[in-house]
Amino acid sequence: MIDRKDFSFKKIADMSGREMFCIERLRADTFVCEQKIIDPELDDQDLEAIHVFLLNQKQTKALAVCRIFVENNKWILGRVAVDSNLRGQHLGAEMMAQVHKYLRQKGISQLYCHAQLQAKPFYDSLGYQAQGDVFDEAGVKHIMMYYNL
Repeated sequence: MIDRKDFSFKKIADMSGREMFCIERLRADTFVCEQKIIDPELDDQDLEAIHVFLLNQKQTKALAVCRIFVENNKWILGRVAVDSNLRGQHLGAEMMAQVHKYLRQKGISQLYCHAQLQAKPFYDSLGYQAQGDVFDEAGVKHIMMYYNL
């Protein structure tokens, strides 16, 4: 059973090695293995980002992950991934609801993301709005989207 209230919000400096390992394994499985993205999966944003994640009860596997960070005075959402065996169970939507709540409590009014076009319907369903033209990022078509908190 998944306790959906157990999402953690942590910077890398505050994580255990096990937590970081689980997060990175899910991100690598999703973006490198499944989607064949060859750009580096970890980047400098990870050092300052707040990582949002849910681990299984044994703390051996991340079930859902994302990161939020500030860039050019805007809060950015990225690296959103859900374990392939759990997709379609609204775990991603629950994680996003908790991210939105967390940012609202901090007085943030908007959240932006570079949404993969294939994930746009997910963001649409949450109330995100598209902004601008489609662009290429790491060989994948994206569109900038934002959410008014």
